[in-house]
Amino acid sequence: MSMSTHHGLPLDDDIVDRIMTFCSTFGTLKSTILVSKAFYRVFQTRPKSITRAVAYNIFGPALPQALRVVRYPYHDYTSPSDDPVAMAEACPEDHTHSFITVEEQEKLQENSKVVAALEDVYSVINKDRTSKTSVLTSDESWRFRRAMYRIMLYCNQFPGSGFIQYDDESIENIRKQRTAVLSEYSTNELLQLHSAVKFLRRIFFNLSGIGVFYFLCHSALVADAVPRDSILIDALLSAGPSGALRGWEARTYGVLEDDIDFEPFENDEENPLFVGYLSLPLENIWTARDITPPKEDEPVSKWILDQVNGANDTCSQCSHPGGLSLYTEANWQRFPVFLTNLLKGHLKRNPTIAQPFFAATSHLVNADALGPFIGDLFPLTAHTAPAFDGWERTGSYCFACLTKFLEEHLWVWWLEERIKSGWTPPENCWYGWNCRTQTHKQSHADTKNHLCAPIKGDPV
Repeated sequence: MSMSTHHGLPLDDDIVDRIMTFCSTFGTLKSTILVSKAFYRVFQTRPKSITRAVAYNIFGPALPQALRVVRYPYHDYTSPSDDPVAMAEACPEDHTHSFITVEEQEKLQENSKVVAALEDVYSVINKDRTSKTSVLTSDESWRFRRAMYRIMLYCNQFPGSGFIQYDDESIENIRKQRTAVLSEYSTNELLQLHSAVKFLRRIFFNLSGIGVFYFLCHSALVADAVPRDSILIDALLSAGPSGALRGWEARTYGVLEDDIDFEPFENDEENPLFVGYLSLPLENIWTARDITPPKEDEPVSKWILDQVNGANDTCSQCSHPGGLSLYTEANWQRFPVFLTNLLKGHLKRNPTIAQPFFAATSHLVNADALGPFIGDLFPLTAHTAPAFDGWERTGSYCFACLTKFLEEHLWVWWLEERIKSGWTPPENCWYGWNCRTQTHKQSHADTKNHLCAPIKGDPV
């Protein structure tokens, strides 16, 4: 057996091979190959097996699904007249040891970042609300990622940006193509895909006006009552996992304008290709296989997760049962960003206060910024009512309690921020934040400080 030399130490070629197969990314593998001529030589003799091993380190058992996404010949199947069966069977999921090109590696790495980030979101919403990063088991992660890559493929095959007005016959054939593509998977795998689709629908649901309304009325991110007939949600689904992640991070589906043509929705027009984008082919398959379809009220975690952590937990303050919908430091970014509406009393209707406050907090629409901001409010408890003594940033809070906390702290934070920026408060208004005059008399709003507790007026 041949030997290599590295820094004067003899290394068996199999050991060098083994070292390279432990690389966690393609970039690490590339750097390792450049360590010495010996590593380079061994790689040149075993490129397929080493590259495949590193790919498995990145994607695990979902590698065949990830490879199909980057290898599928999308350009060959774009016409409504294409044979549905041929479209479904093109480029099967690769379970062999085929060579992975550099171009494929780059695309795989890009897609893996999307799926990994979505798994973190899925985990904190559906598995364990106390961890920002995924705590899914290896089996749960495999089910989730396999489903996500299959959804990614489907959305690449039927992109929303390519939807134009077809005749009835073409529309029917496209629907057959969609059904044929999904029919390639087993029933159990389709149930997992259904759960993953439901998760994406929840993300898009809460980026839409429907979701905002639900926030205000029901105070929960992962509401079960997602309207199935919402064509907008179906259209957003066509943006796929990457679109869902971008929308989640920006907290708006406006970032998907390049992916989806929103003009028909603005003109109250319907595109039949958006209707039942993923649900219709699944329904066709349930019927063809004589299977009872999944129930609408089933949790998103069903078919993917084996166990949920903290499902029966209660609010740290009011003991209201909330489970995974409770807010913790790991998921504060889920809180609906209407901070100006949470200003105490009538402050929200005082433009002298509300407008600069909105400008100062507008950046919190970013999911990564809101959580740290809420955490920094807890030290302000010393300035507020004694009722908040004992409230800890490590607690779990229902929507009502967290809203109450923010209402009692935001105005104090804003007062301190304005003073830090050089503002000298004028004389306090006797009615403080509960003053009605500040909302309709500009001179009073400008000459009196209302960022203070009332000492006169109606009891609050």
